[in-house]
Amino acid sequence: MSILFSSAEIVNMSIAIEKNGMAFYNAMANMVEDDQSKELYTYLAGEEVRHKILFQKMLDNLSQPELTVSEEEEYRNYLEALTSSRVFKSDVNTEELIAEAKDHLGALNMAIEFEKDSILFYYELIDQVIEGDRAGVEMVLKEEKAHLAQLITLRAKLAV
Repeated sequence: MSILFSSAEIVNMSIAIEKNGMAFYNAMANMVEDDQSKELYTYLAGEEVRHKILFQKMLDNLSQPELTVSEEEEYRNYLEALTSSRVFKSDVNTEELIAEAKDHLGALNMAIEFEKDSILFYYELIDQVIEGDRAGVEMVLKEEKAHLAQLITLRAKLAV
């Protein structure tokens, strides 16, 4: 049985991901003392806010699928498996992430991994989305790829 996700459901998950990123970057900005790091994390938090706003605007034009009871159970199990990574959890503990990151380069590497997880998530779901809603998911994917490219560029600058 094929599982169909609407772009609205995926965008709602994206909003949760962006909220986690925003909390992480704001916590890092508050933790570090040097201006370069504060600026970096403030910028990244702003990017997460921008993405969240973009995704919220997308919700107005997106549809919701109608599922049977058996499809609903399969759908929930599949969704749970896809979102088992901590980047997708709503109860992310930013203090634990900060401790794990250790420094601003570590946090940037962690952010890159989060973005990669998000991109893989969208690629996995794009074929599961109702055909009429694929443009919305493609838009989300494009934003996440751009964010990843920005993070990689920033990491290269820090490594110099």
